[in-house]
Amino acid sequence: MNHLNDKYSPNLDAMLNERYYLKSIEAKGARIKYIPTYLGQEFSNYKKCIKDTIASNVLTINGEVFTQEFFIDEYNYYFINWCIPTAKKLILENELKPVKIDFKGIIDQVRRNEIDQNYLPIALKNEQPIIIAYYPMCPQPSVVIDGNHRVLAKYDAGEKTINTFDLPPHIHLQAMTSELDRLLYKIHHNLSCIAESIAGNLPAKDVKRK
Repeated sequence: MNHLNDKYSPNLDAMLNERYYLKSIEAKGARIKYIPTYLGQEFSNYKKCIKDTIASNVLTINGEVFTQEFFIDEYNYYFINWCIPTAKKLILENELKPVKIDFKGIIDQVRRNEIDQNYLPIALKNEQPIIIAYYPMCPQPSVVIDGNHRVLAKYDAGEKTINTFDLPPHIHLQAMTSELDRLLYKIHHNLSCIAESIAGNLPAKDVKRK
């Protein structure tokens, strides 16, 4: 049994505070136009869910794992882990077809300091589609979970597009390695929707649906 306590940001508890949360919305340049009455209770529920999930969380891995850090604001972050073999299995089960995309929105995500330069010539010849997880809460929502070497190699070679499996949330959530990963994704999604409502960009009646 492997617990993921080390993958949970200790700062996230600070974010789940009504006063801090509202200040973080203003810090992004938005105005507070509406404060839902349920906000405090919502945060209490999230904290309890996180605590309960950490206590019972089991990491399930069968092969390669990709880990990405996500920031809720300047200080609060968490990690999501995807099992790549599971993602590939889901692609087959859902009969997903690859599409060609350009490099805008994905090349800036490649961490060049983590790239094995010796592997780039091999990656350049690899025509297998990369795998992207759509993460709508982020400024760059297309997260490359498999194929960063291919992205960099083909981009540097001057290619204009790359074959891609683009996984929507309801699919790539199943490829995450634990219930804690899925819970943190859902909390971040909810916080983003509530913030849009507070700023007046999303009708309050649509928050629950989203």
